[in-house]
Amino acid sequence: MNSPDAEVQVLLVEDSPTDAWLIEDALSEVSAFKLRLLRAERLSEAAAQLRAARVDVVLLDLGLPDAQGLDTFRAFHRQAPDLPVLVLTGLDDMSVGLLAIHEGAQDYLLKRDIEPSLLRRAIHYAIERHSAAAALAASEERFQLVVRGAAAGLWDWNLQSDEIYFSPQFKAILGYGDHELPNERRAHLDAIHPDDTGKVREALNAHLKHRRPFDVEYRVSTRSGQFRWVQSRGQALWDLAGKPYRMVSWVIDISDRKRNEEALRTSREELKRLSGHTQQVREEEKARIARELHDDLGQQLTALKMAVTLLEQDLDMEVSSRSSVGLRGIYTLIDGLIDSVRRISADLRPAMLDDLGLIPTIEWLIKEFSIRSGMRVTSRFDVAGMAFSRESRIEVFRIVQESLTNVARHSGATEVVVAIEHDSRYCIVRISDNGRGAARDASPSRHSLGLLGLRERAARLNGEIRIRTAPGAGFSLTAILPLEALVAEN
Repeated sequence: MNSPDAEVQVLLVEDSPTDAWLIEDALSEVSAFKLRLLRAERLSEAAAQLRAARVDVVLLDLGLPDAQGLDTFRAFHRQAPDLPVLVLTGLDDMSVGLLAIHEGAQDYLLKRDIEPSLLRRAIHYAIERHSAAAALAASEERFQLVVRGAAAGLWDWNLQSDEIYFSPQFKAILGYGDHELPNERRAHLDAIHPDDTGKVREALNAHLKHRRPFDVEYRVSTRSGQFRWVQSRGQALWDLAGKPYRMVSWVIDISDRKRNEEALRTSREELKRLSGHTQQVREEEKARIARELHDDLGQQLTALKMAVTLLEQDLDMEVSSRSSVGLRGIYTLIDGLIDSVRRISADLRPAMLDDLGLIPTIEWLIKEFSIRSGMRVTSRFDVAGMAFSRESRIEVFRIVQESLTNVARHSGATEVVVAIEHDSRYCIVRISDNGRGAARDASPSRHSLGLLGLRERAARLNGEIRIRTAPGAGFSLTAILPLEALVAEN
């Protein structure tokens, strides 16, 4: 009843004309609010009235032609559980009125004592109590929906009684069923990792005493004895004296995130170590090439200097035939010098490819990768009858090498398959893993630098790269390379 001008619609369910007249007369004298009276003599008629019009409160006689006693209220309440009901009783059935209140009625009234002031109070309080109870029930229902629908767990702590409630989701994080973990604060404290207990207590005290944000990450022991990482964010309520009396906290499982962070940190450290090792090998390779370049070019230039000296002597002696021979020697030396530079430049590519060949070098790479990554690598090679050129050996090797690097960095896989096969027209290089995979429009994307590099290598051999992946279904990269682009020069 929000306003004294609001109209209150009352349904009177009474079969006695005399009692009905007395009640209607008393209602007509109520001036605190406007009343509109509806009348029914049977329970069945009351149900029809409820369907036809809005009703705010019901005055229900427990003795009707089609229902008697407490069963009258029960039958009506089943049809209209959301309506406030005042039961009307005689002196002999007061106990029935009390039982009706126990089952959901707002109050009971003795017919002989009905008067305007009593009716006004009874109707007013019935509507107000019913509205308050409905609001409380709706609030509790919303709370339960939030708790049950949330992926996070929840604990609700009454600081005055020290009682605590754990939601089913919170118990599930700890590996317990809904009725297996007692609602005791000690059950939560005992589950916290000993190394994190102090951190949690400090954050809790800072929130309750100084109202600092409560947001802490810590480990909890599950029923199986394993530890999981959780993040807990909470909020307390304080009374007018500034004393906390209740606190609620949401708890989410962040174990996967922590594992990913640790894997990323380890990957970065490994990348840093490999980068340092690669830099060292690169410097050593540069020094070796510089030495060979110095030796070869020194020999060629010395021979060239001697040839020029002889030519000058021949020219002084005006022996044209010997001059032509000397010039031809100079040209030969220059050609040799160019070949030497080309050979040393080519040596900047993996030297093992020249010494061992493509497949043995890839087998060495797979062995090193397996040791460093801890992954199980299965290889399958069918290259019988194929003669790779120097350039194609390098590109195929780099495709395998860069693909394995991407597997180590991004896949989270435990197994990898490396295959190089061929049919009548193509050489097929395939690297696949059992990792987390990715959506085609996610990672790796068409704009990924690693994938762009692999596409460029395949394109240099007139080939293409194909990707097959899906979330949780692993990742497969296939390079399809025309055989004519791989064949060694004669």
